[in-house]
Amino acid sequence: MQIVTYTTTDPLYSQAYALRNLVLRHPLGLDLKDEDLSRDQTDYHIGLLDEETLAASLILHPLDGGDIQMRQVCTHPDRQGEGLGRTLVTAAEEMARQMGYKRMVLHGRESAAGFYRKLGYLTDGVRFYELNIPHLSFHKTLV
Repeated sequence: MQIVTYTTTDPLYSQAYALRNLVLRHPLGLDLKDEDLSRDQTDYHIGLLDEETLAASLILHPLDGGDIQMRQVCTHPDRQGEGLGRTLVTAAEEMARQMGYKRMVLHGRESAAGFYRKLGYLTDGVRFYELNIPHLSFHKTLV
């Protein structure tokens, strides 16, 4: 396993796009082709590569005030439960720290709340809906 970074022009982006669709959109009857992905161009893309296959991925989106937003966190269904998500999130936190960001924020699906809490993320517990499913806002200080 290897942590990798890539851009939208890298062949790994195609794998990440397919993984995001498989895990995050298709189960909801949605498709990324129907979304505005323009910010993908300037965001940071991080993945966990197993030989030539992207097993997990996430995106970091810079915000104002020293915050960075983690989004589109996903692990291939055949690899879930192996700790790949934890490994990837930890690597993303370190990368954000090294870039000078002070706090990681995210909108996590309510069904993933336990995952984020185990990684030290805090939430105010206020439920809201994105893509018609319940989410919570999470944050973690990186310094």
